[in-house]
Amino acid sequence: MTSGKLTLVATPIGNPEDMSPRAKKALAMADLVLCEDTRVTGLLLAELGLKVNLLSYHEHNAESRHPLILERLQAGETVALVSDAGMPLISDPGERLVRLVLAAGIPLSVIPGPNAALTALAASGLDSSRFVFEGFLPARGKERRTRLTELRDEPRSLILYEAPHRLLRTLTDLAATGLGERKVSIGRELTKKYEEYLYLTVAEAKALYTETAPRGEFVLVLEGRAEFESRQPIREQNIVAADNIDDLIRERLAVGGRLRQIAQEVAELTGRSANTVYERILQLKKIKSEAPRLGDSDGRRQ
Repeated sequence: MTSGKLTLVATPIGNPEDMSPRAKKALAMADLVLCEDTRVTGLLLAELGLKVNLLSYHEHNAESRHPLILERLQAGETVALVSDAGMPLISDPGERLVRLVLAAGIPLSVIPGPNAALTALAASGLDSSRFVFEGFLPARGKERRTRLTELRDEPRSLILYEAPHRLLRTLTDLAATGLGERKVSIGRELTKKYEEYLYLTVAEAKALYTETAPRGEFVLVLEGRAEFESRQPIREQNIVAADNIDDLIRERLAVGGRLRQIAQEVAELTGRSANTVYERILQLKKIKSEAPRLGDSDGRRQ
């Protein structure tokens, strides 16, 4: 028996007119269309004038669906996979299914189309020759902190997805990680009626959304470290004397703030590594705590 084929089909990210004729034809010819939400895909298909058999396929039921999907493919049926918007598998389920299909020797094809990440990157004005797609950041805990630290040191442009109720927290965390002065392009409601692009720094965006409630779906394109450092005044990129580093550290300690953030700020100003500066901060704090107080002898209060 001839096996069927799995086709990954891109769908519009907002504007239905972005649906390609080839994508529409693929859905019309499919025996079964897998989709995240049958209501969302059903509305799109109705607008396109298509009647297709839909089966929900999302992160909560994907594993249980795989045996049925493989059975139908091996029976010779054509199955299409779509997401609610954009390219399947990009911050959406399907990776495991593709692996199973390839392992079973079942034909696979991809019909490309709209993608929010690349759309936002093209409009960002930031370096598009090298970039990293991060999707959604981990929600909380150590994994989130570790990822934020990695983003701080990433030399390439970074693309993030974010929901409105988490946007301010993400901007706050980026600023707290030492990325406040980085440029960020914020794309909102891409290709939809209220599409908007903002070009700010992370600190400016944080201030904006502290006062204005975010609405819609967001794509952030963040300036990479290499591009950020290339536009700094030359004097800030030079390695400075150790005494000057100590002065910078003391100034920031007097103001207050998280030690890791202070270390990152001083590192970016002096060309030293953030870890080296952080170790020096700890040394200076230890020296200060051990210094005799006025009126003391041998460091003890009389």
